[in-house]
Parts: sequence; structure tokens; C-alpha cells
Amino acid sequence: WYQRRVREAVVSTQSTGDYNYVIQNFTSFRYNREVAPGATQTFLYMFVPSEQLAGGSRTFSLVMSLNYKDDEGNLFIDSPFNETVSVYEVDEGFDTEIFFMYILLAAFFGIMLFGAQYLLSSAFGGRKPARKTIETGTGGGIDYDYIPRDHLKKSAKAGKRD
Repeated sequence: WYQRRVREAVVSTQSTGDYNYVIQNFTSFRYNREVAPGATQTFLYMFVPSEQLAGGSRTFSLVMSLNYKDDEGNLFIDSPFNETVSVYEVDEGFDTEIFFMYILLAAFFGIMLFGAQYLLSSAFGGRKPARKTIETGTGGGIDYDYIPRDHLKKSAKAGKRD
């Protein structure tokens, strides 16, 4: 038994039917940690799958590959985890995408109602044109009592020059 130096972990999701088809590669994480012969070592590797993988109707192969070297410098690649998984989206209770879809549908429905009301009112004569009222003026002529006398004299002189 040789002591091993674990260099890095590489995780990816692959198609279950074709292992050459990689769907998403995750970040490789370098450990450079020594593992004694016969010992068990735990490595923490956190990743977040793409939201496009969620749905549960498709399955993926989640493969973790460990790259390590022995004391003589020989490179080994091992896959300690190679399982079929499904990615599920967490139900948060309030979906903003659905909320905005309903807002858009309500706006579209409102515009359709407005358009239908406009077409129906113009087609069936809902609006009648307003009658034009003809101004006939006052019957007694002009009332000069509220105009100061000085103004009337000036305007009379100005009118005579023309």
C-alpha cells in the first residue's frame, strides 16, 4: 500500500444513455491532501446545479472523479461516486414567474375588454354627437355702465382717427 495525495475532485452531470455527453461541468476543487494507506478521508464538495436541470422528469448521471498520485508519482483517476440522480426545484410557496404571468394575462384581458367596448359602442351608435348651440347674443345690446367713462372717451377718440 502506498500513501496517496488527492489532488482534485471534478464533478459533472452526464446523460444516462451516453457518458460522453456532458450536460454540466462543475468547478474542479484542488485538495492536495495526503491520505494514509487504509485510512478513510472525507472531502467536502459543494455545487449548485443549473435551474434548467430541475423538473424531475429527466434523470442524470452525477459523476465525481478524484485525481490522485501515489508516492512514485503515478497519476490515478477514480470515480467514488457515479449514481443516477434527479434534480428537483425547491417549492418556495410563492412563484414570481406565475404571479407576473397572471398580471400579464389580466392586462391583456383588460385591453381586450376596452377594445371590445370601443368597437361595440361605435358600431351600435352608443355615442350621439352633441348638438351645436348657436349663440344669439344678448337682446338689449351692450351695457356700458360697468366700463369707466375715461376709457369710453379714449376709445371713442381712437375710433375717430381711423
